[in-house]
Amino acid sequence: VNRKLAFAIALLVLAVMPQLAAAQTDDAEMREKFEEIVNDLNENIFSSFQDAVNERELINRVFGTRVIENEVRASFADSFASNLQQIFIGNFPKPRNQSEAGGEIIGTIIGFQFQEGQGRALVRYEGKGYRYNYHSYELVESRGGKLVIVDWFDYYNASWFSEEAGNALVRSMPGREAVRSIMEMPNPSEGQVFQVGELLKAARDRSAQRYFQIYDGLEESLQREPHVVELSFHFSRSLGDQARMNQAVQALVAAFPGDPKFSLSLSEFYIGRGLFEDAITELDRFEGALGMKDGVSEAFKATAAMALGDFERAQAFARSATEVEPDLELAWWTLLRANTAAENYPEATEALTQLEERFDYLLIPQKLRRDRFLKVLVDQQEYKDWRQERVQS
Repeated sequence: VNRKLAFAIALLVLAVMPQLAAAQTDDAEMREKFEEIVNDLNENIFSSFQDAVNERELINRVFGTRVIENEVRASFADSFASNLQQIFIGNFPKPRNQSEAGGEIIGTIIGFQFQEGQGRALVRYEGKGYRYNYHSYELVESRGGKLVIVDWFDYYNASWFSEEAGNALVRSMPGREAVRSIMEMPNPSEGQVFQVGELLKAARDRSAQRYFQIYDGLEESLQREPHVVELSFHFSRSLGDQARMNQAVQALVAAFPGDPKFSLSLSEFYIGRGLFEDAITELDRFEGALGMKDGVSEAFKATAAMALGDFERAQAFARSATEVEPDLELAWWTLLRANTAAENYPEATEALTQLEERFDYLLIPQKLRRDRFLKVLVDQQEYKDWRQERVQS
């Protein structure tokens, strides 16, 4: 049963954005309604989002993902409405340092399709420090014409909301049958079920010492259990333990080779470790899952290519970012840096023009000199001519 569920989820993930890319028409009215929801989220107003969620359907989905104790089911259902906002916000990438703490999380709709009463929407969320998450929303139209959010896939956490909520409920009270429901090995022994249950309790209690004490003592077949692999990856990431993250990523890649639902997280990991070619591979895979090019992903690929010293490829990725999303500021800064690194100063001045005209920058020599990558531009004749033309115009 678990394998069938996982396979069905994988198909849904891969089906989300290709449908958007292939759609020939767009229900403008439904898009407008969804835009209002996202705009309210950007203004820290959650009520529009919550009103659009079909709570009964979503709760039933959560309960359908796992075997969940009756006491836990009742508590979750009773508190769902009051806790949804906290759960929603809590699933976004955590600050990696103090400078990233606080600030707004801004959503941008980068894909939308709605036909015959059903649709998908893709939203990219951005936090301070270039922290991104992507949600793919499953949408329907009610009989009264209301836009309804059925469920959403969270690419940073690599799961549907209903799936992750179901897993969290199992962790909250991991009875034997609940634990069996997350295991894929046939006929696990009582001892094996007990060990995995204790691991879930340690994750629930956020007891790192206890978690890894149990994990390190598990037989290899239990360490390879897909649920244990995913749990260890997310738990290690939440702790910021680099050694454990290295171990968790190795296990994840071995258990889910080439699975695009993990590509966003893996690309972040590889960039942080300086494995830039691997990061580009994962970003390509991630865009393949989306079924479209994404300006931020293209910009990150350009940055990774620059770090590799491959300036031609960096410029190609950066140009793609500006073509995909001309209004994305990050895309133009990335193109400027790629052009400058490649000593392509004529094209660098075009990026400078776009940054000034689209985003109201004044890129005078004093400002460029403060940037260790761009200060070289100030002494180039192409920049001097461009600056003079801007002053005269």
